[in-house]
Amino acid sequence: AVSCVARFGGTPMRPEEEETHARAAELPSELAGGWEVRSSYSGAEETWVELLPDGSAEGSARSFSRGRGWRAAPREGGKVGWRLTVTMEDKISSPLTFDGTVREDEYVGLSYSGRVLAPSKRTGQPAEVGEFRAWQR
Repeated sequence: AVSCVARFGGTPMRPEEEETHARAAELPSELAGGWEVRSSYSGAEETWVELLPDGSAEGSARSFSRGRGWRAAPREGGKVGWRLTVTMEDKISSPLTFDGTVREDEYVGLSYSGRVLAPSKRTGQPAEVGEFRAWQR
């Protein structure tokens, strides 16, 4: 199966490529920990994810059963913040990816928002299935 986590501006990675890439990706300690998530994706409207320091992830929602992992990269163009990708798995091991940007927020501290991606049923390629907003717990 083709993973939904895509290279920035590239094609989706195979699971073995994703694992190698995740180990090499940046795992900034300030992003590790719990995140409250609100999304428009059915089954993950109100949930949480835990980003562990080793790059793995945990979470709880009706639409996913376990975490696959997370990785971050500095935002492009010298902007302050991170580009963060968190991948969870549904009950049949299909990826559900939260891909977005982390910024400082004056009210909640760190804020994370973006789009929810899942494999298209027709093509298997990543497709946007919702939007989300999250903040650190």
